[in-house]
Amino acid sequence: MKDPKPSPRCTRILSLLPRFIENDFTPEESEEIRKHLEACASCREEYASMTRLLETLDALPAVGVPATFKDAVMRHIPNAEKGKKR
Repeated sequence: MKDPKPSPRCTRILSLLPRFIENDFTPEESEEIRKHLEACASCREEYASMTRLLETLDALPAVGVPATFKDAVMRHIPNAEKGKKR
């Protein structure tokens, strides 16, 4: 059974995992996270879950945007500006 509340260290590591997956850290920062993942089964499971999800999403076919999408969005922008009070 999982701990109901992760430790402050795990909470910090879990918040960093998306950036870690994207290789958005220095080698030293990445090593700190890697070491924690080696030692912490709960965080390692969460990391594996995140990477599986991203792999699944990457395997989905790209969805095209209709050529009229930009015009449809832009038609709503002036209306939003009129509703703002300055």
